[in-house]
Amino acid sequence: MSPTTQYALTNKGLSLDDQGNRTGAILYYDKALAIDPKFEFALYDKGDDLYNLGNYTQAIQYLYQAWAIDPNDKYSLNDIGRALIRLENYTGGIMYLDKALAIDPKYEDALGNKGWALNSLGNYKEAMTYLDKVL
Repeated sequence: MSPTTQYALTNKGLSLDDQGNRTGAILYYDKALAIDPKFEFALYDKGDDLYNLGNYTQAIQYLYQAWAIDPNDKYSLNDIGRALIRLENYTGGIMYLDKALAIDPKYEDALGNKGWALNSLGNYKEAMTYLDKVL
């Protein structure tokens, strides 16, 4: 099969996700991954939907695979970080957010998530610094 098939399957999953059907979307990401287990877009999108479904540990596995394919993927790094924060691993989350910010120091999602993590750790002054950067 051509790579077009993986894109079509992933895009169908994204369409279902846009309609609020994350579980259905994951089925299409899985079909794309059955063809190519290293298809970065399906890995990322599946990880993102698993995160949104509250399956943070499983989400990290897919997001990490997407990041391993593209080490400059700030989106995967940010999402790994926020999943770790949801699992109350604030230090680990900050580590991945810092990697995303090393790629793009003005990446607002990572700045906000780092502020959230620092606030959760009680580092209020430092948290405000990051949250102010978003504002």
